[in-house]
Amino acid sequence: MSKTAVLLAGQGAFRPGMFAGERSSAELDQLLDTADATAAEFGRPIVRHHLLDPATPAAAELATADPFTLQLLVFTAAVGEYYLAARERTADVLVGHSLGELAALTVAGAFDLVDGFRLVCHRSVALAERATEPGGMLSLDLPADRTGFVVAAVGDRRARVAVLNAPARTVVAGPDSALDVVRGVAGALGVRAVRLPAPYAYHSPGMALAAEQFAEEVKSVRQRPLRLPVYSPLVRGYVEDSDDLGALLVRHLTTQVDFLAAIRALHAEGVRMVIECGHSGLGKLVEACVPSVRVVASAGTPEPKDTPAAVAAPLPVAAAASSVAEVAERLRLLYATVLQYPVEAVEPEADLEADLGIDSLKQAEMLGRVRAEFGLPASAGDGRLIAHATLAELAGTVTDILTAEEVTR
Repeated sequence: MSKTAVLLAGQGAFRPGMFAGERSSAELDQLLDTADATAAEFGRPIVRHHLLDPATPAAAELATADPFTLQLLVFTAAVGEYYLAARERTADVLVGHSLGELAALTVAGAFDLVDGFRLVCHRSVALAERATEPGGMLSLDLPADRTGFVVAAVGDRRARVAVLNAPARTVVAGPDSALDVVRGVAGALGVRAVRLPAPYAYHSPGMALAAEQFAEEVKSVRQRPLRLPVYSPLVRGYVEDSDDLGALLVRHLTTQVDFLAAIRALHAEGVRMVIECGHSGLGKLVEACVPSVRVVASAGTPEPKDTPAAVAAPLPVAAAASSVAEVAERLRLLYATVLQYPVEAVEPEADLEADLGIDSLKQAEMLGRVRAEFGLPASAGDGRLIAHATLAELAGTVTDILTAEEVTR
């Protein structure tokens, strides 16, 4: 008998205004009230407006400016998306990615909602006080073994392979200085490397001091019986009521996570559908791990609309022609929206087919959207637009067309 898994995201869970269009419910209201109350308990500003107003700062900005608030929002987003998904579907098993594992344990009943929020806050305080230097995470389009070779070539033991996300998608964690070198080596090898909006070097030994402090706070939190099965990518198996789940959360800070192995193990025991809570991009990783698994979006946050109307109004020709960089950025936003990728994953030098998975049919559709986005004239033939391998090259051609139009006006 086939099973259904519900996937709760970690760092990719939050998007500004993600609950703006949702109808009120007792669960969502309680969730937002508890988020604000816990923030106040820790002397921080309330956070609900970030989830209700699309104009508030994005995750990448918060990762630098206010990591504490970002982690509260990530947890709130993951739990909220689960509530919305549960309105229409029943899960056989929950699985969380990174901080999403705490969200999964909370909705499964291992911790009550208040304690779940307090754990997030204690974790954030420990990271802020004990993380030794600025750091983060870098995603490489390489298998784990080859990523290990890149990290070894850098020669900085502070950089570690932290997360195995897919057969050719691996995350390295470490201090900023080490990640800069890793990115440089990857670039020299022609490997795409994307900095993730993570404020710390999660899942690496560099978080050991923070883990020690967090462990002391975890002791005061009561663990409760599980109401739903939870599969942990960290331990590569189901958690049990007899497990010390607080200790598991502490280990999260310093231990490598094999998401690839978790998804394949769940598939081996009968999981044929994965419900992705929200649109974090994890669904595409699941498909890369096991192509035969059906991934569906939750009933929560709607997908970016796949229609030209969802694209911003055409940029005036004079403004568009002023900068290739402006055009490239608008193309990044357009492609990320339609393809449902995080914006940071769509880099100007990314190969449209090899990196972004855009075949000839999809590219023809995208070029129609490019025309609408920039108000390109019908005389701008597809031949000029389609003969490009990267967004950077496409941006150059679009800028040339717009400049020519401006000259002839």
